[in-house]
Amino acid sequence: MSEAKLNPTQVDVAIVGAGPYGLSLAAHLTVRGVEYRIFGSPMHTWRHRMPNGMRLRSPGFGSDLSEPTGQFTLTRYWARSGRTPESLHDPIPRDAYLEYTQWFLDALAIPVEDVQVRHLARAYDGYSLDLDTGERVRARRVVLAVGLTHFAYVPPELASLPVELVTHSTQVVQPGDFARRDVVVVGAGQSALETAALLREGGASVRVVARCQELMWTGDPIPSDRPLLERLLRPDTRLCAGWRCWLYDHGGMLFHLLPERKRLQLVRSSFGPMGAWWLRSRLEDVEILLGRSVASASVRDGEVELQLRTANHTETISTHHVIAATGYRIDLNQLEFLDKKLRLAVRTSGTAPALSRAFESSVPGLHFVGAASAASFGPVTRFVAGTTFTARTLARYLNRRARRDKIRRSRSKTPVIRRGWSAAAERDDADLPLG
Repeated sequence: MSEAKLNPTQVDVAIVGAGPYGLSLAAHLTVRGVEYRIFGSPMHTWRHRMPNGMRLRSPGFGSDLSEPTGQFTLTRYWARSGRTPESLHDPIPRDAYLEYTQWFLDALAIPVEDVQVRHLARAYDGYSLDLDTGERVRARRVVLAVGLTHFAYVPPELASLPVELVTHSTQVVQPGDFARRDVVVVGAGQSALETAALLREGGASVRVVARCQELMWTGDPIPSDRPLLERLLRPDTRLCAGWRCWLYDHGGMLFHLLPERKRLQLVRSSFGPMGAWWLRSRLEDVEILLGRSVASASVRDGEVELQLRTANHTETISTHHVIAATGYRIDLNQLEFLDKKLRLAVRTSGTAPALSRAFESSVPGLHFVGAASAASFGPVTRFVAGTTFTARTLARYLNRRARRDKIRRSRSKTPVIRRGWSAAAERDDADLPLG
């Protein structure tokens, strides 16, 4: 065993994941002076699991990473980089957005460690993290900001196909690789429709298969000079326009107060599969097969045969390759680095972790942010727009806990081990705001 293994380093907070949520939380902790380490490849999913040519569905004003001063916004970066203010209202290219996040990272000197956590388990007075460098780190608290990549979902009807014939949309990085091939994209959301457009523009023959009877689209951009009455009736938010959107955007704590059944129902029914308005013209030459679900898939003569079921009959289509743009399902079993005992100890709400008002799971000191927290705080946490509420709330709590833990350690040589979560969590975060 290496010396690093025998002498693990200690830190107050370990952040696992360096996407928008991990970086935003790190920025808030830095300002508050909380001791932390953050592990992961910066913006890995955006860099390596999203296709070249992709554009953001969210508007520019709803895509800021969060930090306490509000000085490092996408708008400010846009101006510093010489781009026109008007172009910020156009769909933001992924590469331009990655430039912004790198500027954010450099300007705030966030000390991201580009290493992977191989194993996370409970340990005396906290947690033990084994890194792929061989180092072992002890942390009193851990925040999992792992994004969505771990939770990519391929339905059983397609998962049985050979891996060379079916691909989840997160693995389509170079659409041009499918040039001169016949491809079927399964899904009806932004990922499915944009992937189909990029494949078609890259030289592939593309069809889209969707269960819905009609595709849903986001509305056209809302003019900034709307009359006051119209803005009062349908206020602008970082998600969309309307009071329901406003409540999702600003009412994370209020959402948390709802009964679990209602929360889960709202998360399932809100912001369902839809494409951005600017994709419609790019799909005019793509065949869209609506009202069809995949009943089964098989391989014949090196091609995929899909049995499609409609309301009245079934049909068979053949293709060279299937792309499953079938979304994500939060499933802690997919976090293979998470110790099995730890996974089993986390109480769930649906399939997602049930979280306290401080984003803390039923295992004390283990926090979840991002999409994994949507069942507790609403659909805004599935978007970059949710980083502000999340980072502010959690950083405030972690700062308070770090101060209390430091006082306790200074008073006693015997570490305090918290037992249980509900009552303790509610006492510790009782002064959190409701929005």
